[in-house]
Amino acid sequence: MNDVCYTKVLEHVGKNKQQMLIFVHSRKETAKTAKYIRDKAVEMESIGQIMRNDAASRQILQEEAEAVNESNLKDLLPYGFGIHHAGMGVADRTSVQDLFAEGSIRVLVCTATLAWGVNLPAHTVIIKGTQVYSPEKGSWVELSPQDVLQMLGRAGRPQYDS
Repeated sequence: MNDVCYTKVLEHVGKNKQQMLIFVHSRKETAKTAKYIRDKAVEMESIGQIMRNDAASRQILQEEAEAVNESNLKDLLPYGFGIHHAGMGVADRTSVQDLFAEGSIRVLVCTATLAWGVNLPAHTVIIKGTQVYSPEKGSWVELSPQDVLQMLGRAGRPQYDS
């Protein structure tokens, strides 16, 4: 599935310069997925297609990477990738939301919590699996239809599309 995500990132972000949200099933998977896509792009020498080319955007991302607390986010931000989940500090989550809203972050890998209460539209949304772990049940459960609709609702809003 990570290879499919990489291909779609290259297609939508690399070629069309559009932003993308990738929803994953766990906090740990946010960094794992983002790093896989970033590392594959570096290996395939396509990272330049994904990153913003202007020096100002790169400077902003570098400065923000130095300011955030989350170690995975520090590692990913300079490449134009972000992660977002409930386990991150408020300041780090706010920074990611602001950077994505202004277009500095092009690929944001997040959990379903982003779909509720945060207005961050993107051109493309990928839902990487529809099961999440439920500690109460001690097993994997399907996302509710409402959760899936909230995630899909981040995409394809013409007023935010360029």
